[in-house]
Parts: sequence; structure tokens; C-alpha cells
Amino acid sequence: MARMRNLTIGLQRVLVVLAAACWAAAGCPGQSTAIGDDSKSAAKNALQNIGVTKGVCMVLGLPDAEEPGFVTELAAGSELIFYFQSPSAEEVAAVRRTAEQAGLLGKRVFVDQGDCKSIHLADNMAAVVLVSPAVGKDDIDTTALLRVLHPEGKLLLGDRQLVKEFPENTDDWSHPYHGADNNPQSRDQLARSPYLTQFLAGPMFCPMPEITVASSGRIFKAFGHIAHKANQNAVLNTLLCINGYNGTVLWRRKLPEGFMVHRNTMVATPDLFYMADAESCKVFDARTGKIKDEIVLPEGLADGPVWKWMAIKDGVLYALVGGGEIKVAVQPSSVPGMGHWPWGMWEGHDYRDQKTNFGFGRTIVAIELGNKKILWTYRDDEFIDSRGTCMGSGRIYFYSPEQSLGCLDAKTGKVAWKTSAPDLLAAIGPNGRAQHYVTGYSTTTYIKCNDEMLLFAGPQRSRLVAAATADGKLLWQKPNGNSQLVLRDDGIYAAGPGATGCKMAYATGNVLAQLPARRACTRATGSVDSIFYRTTGGTVRVDVASNTAHHIAPIRPPCQDGVIISDGLLYWGPWMCGCQLSLYGHVCLAPAREFNFRPEVDDSRLQTASAAVASDNAVGVRPGDWPCYRGDNQRTAVAKVALPRSGVKRQWIFTPPAPCRATAPVTAGGQVFFGDDSGMVRALDADGKLRWKAYTGGAVFCSPAVAKGRVFVGSADGRVYAFDAATGQRLWCFRAAPAERWIPVYGKLISTWPVSGGVVVHGGVVYAAAGIAHYDGTYVYALDAATGKPRWCNDSSGTVSAQFNSGVSLQGNLYIRGGELCFSAGNVHDTARYDLATGKCLNEPNQSVRSNFRTAFYAYYPRYGQYVSLNHTLADGRSLNYQASYDGAKHSRLALLVPVAPGAKPQRQTNRRQGPMRKTLWQEPSGRAFNSFIVAGDVLLTAGTAGAYSSKGAFLAAVDVKDGSDIWRQELPAAVVKGGTAVDHDGRLFVSLENGQVLCLSGN
Repeated sequence: MARMRNLTIGLQRVLVVLAAACWAAAGCPGQSTAIGDDSKSAAKNALQNIGVTKGVCMVLGLPDAEEPGFVTELAAGSELIFYFQSPSAEEVAAVRRTAEQAGLLGKRVFVDQGDCKSIHLADNMAAVVLVSPAVGKDDIDTTALLRVLHPEGKLLLGDRQLVKEFPENTDDWSHPYHGADNNPQSRDQLARSPYLTQFLAGPMFCPMPEITVASSGRIFKAFGHIAHKANQNAVLNTLLCINGYNGTVLWRRKLPEGFMVHRNTMVATPDLFYMADAESCKVFDARTGKIKDEIVLPEGLADGPVWKWMAIKDGVLYALVGGGEIKVAVQPSSVPGMGHWPWGMWEGHDYRDQKTNFGFGRTIVAIELGNKKILWTYRDDEFIDSRGTCMGSGRIYFYSPEQSLGCLDAKTGKVAWKTSAPDLLAAIGPNGRAQHYVTGYSTTTYIKCNDEMLLFAGPQRSRLVAAATADGKLLWQKPNGNSQLVLRDDGIYAAGPGATGCKMAYATGNVLAQLPARRACTRATGSVDSIFYRTTGGTVRVDVASNTAHHIAPIRPPCQDGVIISDGLLYWGPWMCGCQLSLYGHVCLAPAREFNFRPEVDDSRLQTASAAVASDNAVGVRPGDWPCYRGDNQRTAVAKVALPRSGVKRQWIFTPPAPCRATAPVTAGGQVFFGDDSGMVRALDADGKLRWKAYTGGAVFCSPAVAKGRVFVGSADGRVYAFDAATGQRLWCFRAAPAERWIPVYGKLISTWPVSGGVVVHGGVVYAAAGIAHYDGTYVYALDAATGKPRWCNDSSGTVSAQFNSGVSLQGNLYIRGGELCFSAGNVHDTARYDLATGKCLNEPNQSVRSNFRTAFYAYYPRYGQYVSLNHTLADGRSLNYQASYDGAKHSRLALLVPVAPGAKPQRQTNRRQGPMRKTLWQEPSGRAFNSFIVAGDVLLTAGTAGAYSSKGAFLAAVDVKDGSDIWRQELPAAVVKGGTAVDHDGRLFVSLENGQVLCLSGN
């Protein structure tokens, strides 16, 4: 039931109502003493006025500076994620401390300093904005507060409650193919290119099949019965309702087993969600998931109670119902790994018997929703295929394979016409078997309509056929029926394989323009300015105004859903495939509108502490120290000191206040430094005692780097920080992100442009990069290490190919190789390369919509990207080799290889060819999975677990390079983080664990 919302003039409409003071007994600004005496009481009262328990809540300022625990108490009393912002550095520091002590910092509480008139959250993000009465009226910009509030969200401002209404001119995706006409073309006027990421959320992976509808900021996803990887089991036969603005799962319900869900039996409306199964149509409260009603058809009305197809129009529910079907069996998986090729079949996919086929019935019924009164019924002699049923212009069109095509008047249920014309039936032809990665899914709908025309195309069809809605007369036919159609006013867009993709004229079917080839099974969908479908890799966005192809490389449309467009936003995923991806899960893009992707790098980006002076007692890097990730800027993981050979003993263990994911440790001058995903940076002395700690605004995903008495770190808040290594005093902070725009990323609030790949320090320069996906923009910098001032900035490499709008995505840790700054570049380019002196991007444009590479960046997918490969050539030409695939699904055995023969070119290891391709001198027999290596002469320090994706048997071991045997082995309480081992000048070993602990060991 797609609908256009009322047009209004202005920014955002709000409903203003009087509300009880949300800060307990709080009075006017500046009179908050009564609340500050008891933060628990204040939080309890605030939560009562908030009225929601899930989503994002923004808190602006504290009710009392003496009660920083207020935000923590809010989090403890709800499931909300809280973003706190204040212009006061003291308030920010105090809230961070209390959230850290409660174990909530970086998990449910996120804190940043900022002006009250410049809110750092992305548009339409928060369910609630709570403004402290201590914030002066002159300091508040109501427009800015409403900007971050999503529709139906509440702004609590003193004794006023403002409820944000929906913006003008948006559209729902109310039926599985957008509307009852099965035409996947949105009429939403806001969801226009260019785009910015709105959220990355769970579930990351899902079983098959899946089906999605959306309305009024809520996404409803039903998942089916087959899991091909173990990570999909959690949502087998599950219905989720998801907040469409921030990705929060609002509620979930288990679905009945045995019913194949991939059919048109879901409809979303602003207040109710309808879902039918083998017994009835359930009516859910869209906000809570509670069943409000159930529509059960009278016994004997049809061949059985199974709902095959349904649509809702003008308060009437129309349904095709019939007898029992083949029941599908739930198939969980025990196979580890990230993605797969989802072509295991299920019972009944071959459609052999009309009596038991999925979606075949003989009775169509119209039901008035207000009173559940049956308005009319129609019974056909033949079985109607729900895949060949649609509704438009007050008519229901239905097809009985190889028998007839008919039309009912939706008001009366009377037959308007019915035809068995031989030329029409011959053109439509028999149903193909489909269910193949090239043709697609046999359960896919193959009929669409507009006012004048019915169109038949899809994975089962050998020809594309057009028939008249007036009488069913054959209008024209064309070969190559396996096309995914989108019907627009300017023509028929047919996304097809090979050279068959084209735009066609309605009257004749003549080709008006060619389209890029569609790869395999993915459904095509349309927004106001674009057509989306899968290319060789990623998503192609066909700009309909210019008929040009643009590449959205890190994500691809799900096979059975395509890109869903609703409420001004676009949705991809979650994933069931093993394609060339970088972003997994439920991904939402928002229109960027007038966003400036290339703003000036001015002085406002750099903050320098007024009294920032490096300590006289500077921490120096000594020979043999490990001052950065994997030991040096090339990330070689080669130690310059001897490692213990006679066993090790634990010297100390540091345990953080709450479990967290620590970065790999680095060492300098007798100290060890590390960050964690709560945003902390810590320095420990030689005895493991905390020397200092400092906060950043977001998660620290990669190790700090130490140089010239300073510690440099990149944070997910989009900034680069410099701290004095001796004291932890912040010396400077540079915002690498082009703007302050925080979004949810798998449960954390971070910048749209996090500095997640760490930093590299070389020659007095700090190199850093900010971003996630190329379409958001990728920003690379050279900063003066002493002052933080930019030496150069590359803000254009997100678009290396201007023709296809594709380029570099930040998907790995930074390193230097051959005078170039490098990192994993996502899908279009394997490695991003920049000239160190000028910042020029050295990657050649990929002038196609092709993706060749897969990534699973450890920062976002630690379970899959946790393994470290090794390819180290010793002085005598022998090579230590271990290869882990990008997702950890495939591992070779750790081995020592013979030297490459003189004049021979060494063969490169790839994800497709695992294991050594040269003769082995020895091979590690146990099949252990490795997270970290350090090479030190004839000793190889290893860390890992007993097997892939396992936390059992975590160990640290020294391996003798000569024969591959363990010299010694130390059991660990938790697995080591990626690259999580380090040494210092005294030969001590340091290990970061996944639970946040850091260990120090030394030789016996």
C-alpha cells in the first residue's frame, strides 16, 4: 500500500504539547539543584517521559554538573543507546569517567564535546532528544535538535514536548514489490543521489529466503528456513521489526515452521503490519509486535486455509487462498565462515504439482478490514499462480499457467475479462524451473502492471511478454524473458544478463537504451532518479536522467529483495552470499542533499591545548622497541631482539574496569601503550601499573604509534590525537572527518569517517585516513607531527573513476611500502596507494562497474578479520608462510618453504589458492589458527587458537624455525587480538587479549 505523505511547506513539522517536566522537579534553566542531588531519581523521571526503550537517545548537557552519573543511570534503566554532548569539557570528562566505571562507555554511552547549536548526530537519527534545563535558551537551536530527531521522535525541552512528524513527499514500500502492482518503483522524492551512510546494523547475515516491507520508518523483515552458514541460524524463521532510521531491532517474533515465506503475504501500514501464513492473516501492532487481530477465513470458503497472495487497498484486503502445500524443513547450518553461495534447494522449488505448489490456489477473496466482513469471493476452475497475480487501477489480474489470464473488478469480484488466446499463452509459455544462480529463484513474482499493460518477465520466463490490461490481448513479445523489470513513466527498464539489459518503449518493446549487464539473480528496484541492481560486484546505480552507470562497490542488493526505498532512505541486506563485499549486515544510505564532500581544511579542524607542552622527561623509542602496529611502518612483524627460548613466565596482567576489545600493544622507553573500543588510550609502566589514561570520542580500533616522545592515535570519532607519551596530556587533535556526523555502526556510534586504520608516523609526519565507503568520501592526510597542521590532504580518492563514481574505501590498517602510503581499498581496488610527499592517489581508475575484491575489516568484523597471514623470506631464501582468507574461512598450514629457484618468479598466494605452492621443509601439523606472528631470527613467536573461529585453546608459542616444533607454549585466558603481540628492548613480550587484558611475559 505505497502512499505519498501530505505535502507541507517548511523544514519539519512538529506537534507541540505540554509535558511534565522530564528532569524530575527541574525548573528553569540554571535552577537544577533539586535534581542534581539524586541522579537516579532524575533518570527515572526522565525515562518515564522518554516513553521508549530502544533506539538512540541524545542528551544535551547535564541537569547538574555534580551528577555526571545521570546518563549512566538512563542507560541502566533502558535498552537505549545514549549520545551525550556538551560544550563543557568538564561535563564531558565526568560523564566519560562514570560511563567507564559502569562498563558502558563505548557500548551504550557515547560522549563528545560540542556546541549546543551544532549537534554531531546524523539527520533523523534519535528517537528522543533530551535537553537539560541547565542549557540556556539562547544556546539552543531548535532546528538543529529537530534535524537529528527522526519522525515520531520526541524533543523534550523544558515543559514542552515536540513530536516530529514525517517529512513531505515520501513513500512506503508497503508490499514485497513496493505495491500491489508488483512494480518495484518507489515514488519517494527524497531518496536521491548522492548518498551518505545512515547506519550499518545487524543482523549481519541471514538465511534464505528473505522478504521485506516498510512503512513509516519501520522495516519488517521475514527470514526463512535455510541457513548455509552457522552465523545465519540466529534468525531462522524469524520476523524482525527494525527502526528504519538507526537500525535498532525494535521487536522480533518466531515464524511458524513449514511455511515458505517468499511470497506476497506481507503488507506494512503506518500503524499495523499484516502477515499471512498457512492458517490465517495475523495483524500486528507495528510499534510493539503484539498481535492485535487475526483474520481467519470460514471453513469451506476455499480448498484450504493457506494464504497464497494478498494486497491491501483503500481499507480492503484482497487475498488468494487455497489448499495445503509442500512443507519446507528448517535447515540450520554448522558450517563456519562469513558468506556462501546460497543455492541449496528446498522442497517444492521445482513446482511439479499445482495442487501442492507454493502459492497456488483457486479462490480470491475481498475482506473489509474495519469489520473483517467478506465483501466477495471468486472461485476459478483452474489453479491460479500467486507469482502471476497483481493488482492495479481497481483490478486484480491473475494467471493460470498455460490455461488462462483473467481480470476481476476489485469492487465487485466480477470477471471483467478472461482469455485463453493461443497466441498469448504460447508467448507466455510454460514456467521454467529457475532456482539457479543465473536465472534466479523460482518463487519470484513474474507479472507486473500499470494502467495499460501487463508485463511477464522473470527467472521462470523464456520471453518477455506484454498484454493489454483492457482485454488481455497480446501486444508484443521479445526473447530473453529473464529480466528484472522496473516500470517508469519514461520506459520499461529491464535488467538482464549479458547484453539483454535495456530500456524499452511501452508501445513496441523497442530498445531505447542499453543497460549494464545484470549479474545473476538480484532483483532490480527503482527510486525517483535511479535503477539499482547487482553488477559483477557491488551495486550498479543507473542514473535515469543521463542513462549512466554509477558503482556502489562495498554492498550489493540482496537476491530476493533488491534495494528497498522507503521514508526517504535506501536499504541493503542483510547478507546471505559470499560475493565481493566490504559491508555486511543491514545497510542504510541517506540522501546527502547539499552536503559538501570536499570542504576546506581550515583552522577549525585543529584543536591545540592551550598549555600543551611536551614533557621534559620524554619517552624515547629504544632499539628493539615495538613503537607501532606490527613493529614498523611496513608492518613486517620482525623483532630486532632475541626472544626467550627457555620458556616464559607472566610478569603482570592488566585488567580494565570492564571487558573491551583492546588494540595490539606498542612499546617505547619501558612503557606499553594501547587503545580500546571504548575510546580509551592507556600507558602502563614496566610493572604493569597505569601510568596515564586518556579519552578519545570514539573507538580506537588500531594501535597507537609512538615517535619523538608522543603517542599518536586515530579514533572512530573521526579525529587524530597526539598525546605526550610521559604524561598523557593531549597536545593536539585534528578532525580528519569532513564534518561532525555520527552514525550507528554495529552497535557503536562513530563518525561517518572514522580514523579506523590507525596512523603511520614517518619523518616527522603523521599519516592518517578517514572513511568507511568510497561513496561517503575517503580523506587522507599528512599532518605535522609536532603541530598537527596539515601538510597535504587528498579528499578525492573516494572517486578515482569519475565516470563510474567509484574509488577507494578505507578497509584496512595503514602502512608504508616503497615510499607509498597504503591500505586495503575495498572492492574496486585491492590496495590504496598514495605518494608520501604529495598525497596523490596512484591508483588507476577502474572504468567499469566491476568489483574483484572481498574484505572483512577487523575494525568492524573482528570475528572474521582476526587472522594474520605470514609470508616472510629469511636471509637464506627460505620462506615462512601461512595464509588465511579474508574472512578466516580458509587457512593453510604454517610452513617453511624452500627458496625460490634462481630466475623463477615466486607464485603469489591468493584467497582462491590456499596453502604453499612450493616444496615444504616442514608444515605445522595441528591446524591451529593464528592471530599474530613475530619473526626473530630462528624463533617465530605465534599466537592463536586451536582452530578457526574458536576461542578455545588460546595460546602463545615460540616455534623453532628450523623444524616447526614448539620451543615453548603458554596457555592464555582469552584469544589474542589481531596482530596483538609486541616486544620491547629488553626482550619482554606483551600480549593484548580480546577481553581487554594486556599481559607481560619474560624469559625464565
